[in-house]
This record gives sequence, C-alpha cells and structure tokens, in this order.
Amino acid sequence: MAQSPSNKKGINNGSPKKGEPLFLTIGKIRKPHGVRGELLVAVLTEFPERIKPGKKVFVGEGKIERKIETVRFQNDGLLIRFEGIEDRDEAGSFRNELIYIQTANLPKLSENEYYYHDLLNMQVKTEKGEVLGSVSEILETGANDVLVVIKEEKEYLFPFIKQVILDVNKEENVILIKKQEWK
Repeated sequence: MAQSPSNKKGINNGSPKKGEPLFLTIGKIRKPHGVRGELLVAVLTEFPERIKPGKKVFVGEGKIERKIETVRFQNDGLLIRFEGIEDRDEAGSFRNELIYIQTANLPKLSENEYYYHDLLNMQVKTEKGEVLGSVSEILETGANDVLVVIKEEKEYLFPFIKQVILDVNKEENVILIKKQEWK
C-alpha cells in the first residue's frame, strides 16, 4: 500500500490474464512444523495481523483455496494450519508454496492512500500534459517511496511525496506530477 507520502508494501504477482482476479502474495510456506499439520510461514505482508483463523487464502501456483484454521506467531514468522490438514505428511506437500489473497478482498484505504498494484502501469504526466511513461515498479527507500517510470528506453525516478505527486486519478489511470528543477 502506498500512502502519500509514505507507504506499506504489497507484493504484486504480475499481471493477470484478462478477466482473471488479481492476487497478492502474503506469505511463503517454508516447511511443516511439528506432527499436527502446522506450517512455518515467512510473512510477506506488512499486515500479519490480518492473517487469522477463518480467512480464506489461495495456495500455490494453482491458487487452491484453503481456509486457515489456526495461526500463531513464531519468531519472525507464523505457524499456520489449514482446515483438513491434520498431519506432517499432508502439510509437507505445501513446502515452498506461496500464499495469496485476492485484491478484491483488501481493506478499503482512506483518501490519498494507494496499494502498490493500483499504481503499477498508471500513466505519468506532467502538469503541462507531457506524457513521461508508465509506472513499472515502486522502490522502497528509507525516506519515501520512488516511482520508476519507463517510456521506451528512458527511465525516470520520482519520489512519492506531495511536492512531486500532484494527483493520482485511478479512474483515468493517470498520475499527475510536478517535475523538479534541480539547480
């Protein structure tokens, strides 16, 4: 999630085919834990508190729907058990798989807050109407996020701060910026 001027991360799993739902990666299953079907999961979201029992997630390349039965924190990860998975052998079949959620189920953001996937591929224009390209990625730096804008062979970097980002129009798929003049 990008906020103006700071942000939170969400990892985009690439562009879906037309009509396919967009999924975001929230975790990676490392290995089974114990003998009762728990899995050690590396957290890939800034909101691990949203991963809770009863939540439906999608696992693996095939995006198989699973319901989370239990969750508990373990050092820098989570121990998760899916409904219907009762032993270590069953849990082992999930080793190294990614866990996804559908973007349609993401919480609504307040004004001037954006998820990364909302900004990707948006067209970037100057206040004078010059088209600079489209957002190809978002870099997280210590101070603020940076939009990477590409047009043909040129690459531009724009800090996601209120002095540069004048408007984000999701309906028109356009980000309006003020080019900075460096002296």
